Amino acid sequence: MIPQTIYLMRHGLATHSTTGYGDTILTATILPEAIPVVKKIAEYLKDKPTNANFSSEFLRCKQTAKIVTDITNKQFEFDKRLNEFYDETFLQFKERLQNFIEDLEQKNVPHVLICTHGAVIAGLKHLLLRNTVLEENLLDFAVPNVLTTIENGKIHEIDFS
Repeated sequence: MIPQTIYLMRHGLATHSTTGYGDTILTATILPEAIPVVKKIAEYLKDKPTNANFSSEFLRCKQTAKIVTDITNKQFEFDKRLNEFYDETFLQFKERLQNFIEDLEQKNVPHVLICTHGAVIAGLKHLLLRNTVLEENLLDFAVPNVLTTIENGKIHEIDFS
């Protein structure tokens, strides 16, 4: 069964570039100005029940997850299937997201928190709500200040900036 509540959190702001991460895609860290926003999101999540918490293995997600853990005591499992869309085909990317969702269904956890990247959020969102994702859907994600919640098949976004 798909979880009834999925919180999709993008890592804290890690670049001001409008063209992406360039050479730092694997190593970018969150910027100091991202920390207060991540803390606000964590405070919001503090009293929200989650039965499983997952994060990308990339440093910017690990840093974001640590801030959330420090405030909420929610522990994260790092999962490479939530890593940035990088150095793979769209089909490979889609298959790993589908595999992650299938695992969630098997674990049968009602409330899940995921800290990941924009394209992953877009992919998960489309797969969960429409049961499909196209490459052109991968830009359908919110900025790092926004928490996306999918609850009982409906999407809701809260801006913490």
